[in-house]
Amino acid sequence: MREGIQSLLAELGEGSCLALSICEIGKPGLSEEEALGFIIKGIKKGYIYYDENNRNNPKNCFVENRDGFMDIVTGQKGWKSTTEKPDYRPRKDERIIECWRWNEKINAKVINHTHFKLSNWDPYKNSNTLKYGYLESLRVFRRKAS
Repeated sequence: MREGIQSLLAELGEGSCLALSICEIGKPGLSEEEALGFIIKGIKKGYIYYDENNRNNPKNCFVENRDGFMDIVTGQKGWKSTTEKPDYRPRKDERIIECWRWNEKINAKVINHTHFKLSNWDPYKNSNTLKYGYLESLRVFRRKAS
């Protein structure tokens, strides 16, 4: 087992909503163990950012290459994703992830929170970002035309 696995798991618990959502749309109903394996592969390939020397790095768990990570999860190459407005009407062959935003005001400071989920599945129960925020955009995944 890798040294620092507990730190990685703690970070994944806080910041992997996009990675987990990609796992769920790429392979619906997969096990938690399988999702974790895909995320670790994504980190090793550089598709998911993770700074093991700085647990507080705000970029930790950020999916830098959504298409490459979707390739890993589905086992199929050729995915293309875009960011669309919340009122976008998806085609039947597209897979959608919602991006929620909450601009929390604490004293005179604004803290921006982002959360990703599916319309019928949420990796984080009772998210304050979902409760107090708004649907900002959609991540739309489709297979590239051959």
